[in-house]
Amino acid sequence: MEEFVAALNKLADGLEANADEFTHLDSEAGDGDLGLTAGKIAGGIRLALAEPGDSLRQLVLNLGKEISKAAPSTFGTLYASGFLAAGLAINDEDDALTQLRAGLQAALDKIALRGKSEEGQRTLLDALGPATRAAHAASDMAGALRAAAEKAGEGVEATKGMDPQHGRAGWIGERAKGLADAGATVIWRSFQALSN
Repeated sequence: MEEFVAALNKLADGLEANADEFTHLDSEAGDGDLGLTAGKIAGGIRLALAEPGDSLRQLVLNLGKEISKAAPSTFGTLYASGFLAAGLAINDEDDALTQLRAGLQAALDKIALRGKSEEGQRTLLDALGPATRAAHAASDMAGALRAAAEKAGEGVEATKGMDPQHGRAGWIGERAKGLADAGATVIWRSFQALSN
């Protein structure tokens, strides 16, 4: 549990440290508030970590609840939904790698359902999907997080050539080409922070 709490603190730090990048990307193809949202998500994470308890499942559920309250925007809600779904999927009796795999798969499925989207549509799923598959293929926790970060980064790169179909980016169409998707970038930077 101590290692997970430390990793989540790094996640909150990483979201804040990359807020300007998120704002820049979102300003080009969105409404420009993703950096602010990332900061609010970080605040929600820290609130949940104030009393982490001794159940990983309960902590992950609390993360979802606190993020949902702190960042009620569209992206914040999707990010929170991922944690809530992961918390429901996690078994405290399982080893860490099994928990990670189950949590990521549940988050991926829930966000796709809630966002009414799928991979290839230039959304956060284009980073989360490859990251989830990478975690499933890894043989240890550290390797899973490193591979997830690497594959999420490749997913972000791929979004530069995709046609946006959701949100404001969907309205500007071709103008978004060549730009990385902001939401996918948040997921990539999240895995980078967790893997450090």
